[in-house]
Amino acid sequence: MMEINFIKQPTEYLCGQACVAMLAGVTVEAVIQLMNNDKGTSKKEIADSLTHYGIRHGKTMTKADNSSPLPEVCLLKLLLPGYSHWAVYYKGKYYDPEFGLLENRYPKARVQGYLEIFLEE
Repeated sequence: MMEINFIKQPTEYLCGQACVAMLAGVTVEAVIQLMNNDKGTSKKEIADSLTHYGIRHGKTMTKADNSSPLPEVCLLKLLLPGYSHWAVYYKGKYYDPEFGLLENRYPKARVQGYLEIFLEE
């Protein structure tokens, strides 16, 4: 994986599926079908889907906050007012399936942790 393309989540519940789709280079629909889930996603569903697509990742989520240094590529678990949210951090940019491609994290988002993604060289 040398680059990723931004994908907007088609509904309010599909941030996790959209993040996996961005990292895997597939459609959100393909990820929904794989997960058999068109609602909110768990860490296990995300990790299992990444493994299915051959994307190497950390074994566990790393606890973090808004001041934590982030690895070059990771899946961020964010807390927004009233709900949890997934976004991709890739080489200094935030690929947030709800709020767009951002230079800085969405201001109301609080980082809870991340799952490191290992790039293939």
